[in-house]
Amino acid sequence: MTTQQFISPARDLNDFWDWYELALKEGWTDGLPVCPPTEERVGAIIDYLKRDPQEVIGIIDPQKGVATVEQVAINCAMAGCTPAMVPVVIASIQAMLESEFSLHGVQCTTNPCAPLTIVNGPIAQELGFNGKEGCFGGGSRANVTVGRAVRLILWNIGGGIPGETDMATIGGSAKLAFCVAENESDSPWTLLHEERAGMSREQNAVTVFACQSPDPLFVPGDSNRILKILAASLPTPGVNMFHTGGQYLLAMSSKVAQELDRGGYTKEALKDWLWQNARYNVGWMKQSGILVEGESHQYYWGHGMENAPNLETLPDSAMVPMVGTPEDIHILVAGGDSQWWIGFCAGWGAYGGYAVTMPIVLPGAD
Repeated sequence: MTTQQFISPARDLNDFWDWYELALKEGWTDGLPVCPPTEERVGAIIDYLKRDPQEVIGIIDPQKGVATVEQVAINCAMAGCTPAMVPVVIASIQAMLESEFSLHGVQCTTNPCAPLTIVNGPIAQELGFNGKEGCFGGGSRANVTVGRAVRLILWNIGGGIPGETDMATIGGSAKLAFCVAENESDSPWTLLHEERAGMSREQNAVTVFACQSPDPLFVPGDSNRILKILAASLPTPGVNMFHTGGQYLLAMSSKVAQELDRGGYTKEALKDWLWQNARYNVGWMKQSGILVEGESHQYYWGHGMENAPNLETLPDSAMVPMVGTPEDIHILVAGGDSQWWIGFCAGWGAYGGYAVTMPIVLPGAD
């Protein structure tokens, strides 16, 4: 993809719908309408960034596409980003290029996981990111366009095309746009970027984690009842944690987070409790027929997981964890106080897609 492909004067386009048909024909979009990346719009982004258009931000797997500042600007313009939103997109890309994220695998896996961008810091409020009611469901230009820009970069530069390189068996709507802000004002706990990277609340950051769309869990009641529901609901054998460990995310509405805080649970204490109690019972797995001798897709924690439990030596009463350590559980306060909802976002497993936190670098910053 080059700038000339999009803004060449040789293109005779009468209106937006001509542009949309061209974008579909050329494979520049996955089906959703995209904005025309005119020279004026792309140029405004590059001018705002104050960076060389040919500067390379990274190489995007699986097709090893070169993500230059110009190429990123084109895709951000197509997604509808304002120039001020583009540093958030760039930080998300940089996070996905870290080795623990394993972008090649995330792009190509059969699992329906997608990179979730979580925004922290003053920039979230300044640009209108939503971390309250409906935060995973649209209604915020910032959430949707930043998430959409990330997707278009993975599509156009990385070549994550369904049936060609993206082999997700059923896919998922998270692959269209997946971005949310933390509800910082209503969180009773240390914020995600403070906890993970030792940053201050005043610093801007993104955390990117490859996971599935939130599975909504209704958890009404006091902290004791909330935890009992989680312990019963989370350890399902239908998620990759059952097969390979890895990491998972709980996006807690502020109503739930505040109730757990009143019950005496810090974020660290909550992770410890979940790791100890949201577990699989060995006897139940055997008796239910879920564990089948010789079957590779069962609880075994292969693929490099150290000290994996050996089920053959454990009694039926044993309870085995979903993930390796409490630190493999991510807690995010996202959502309002209208009801008792938690979003369970299962990760890809020990294959990769692990959470990475990256600072957002604004133009002119040292």
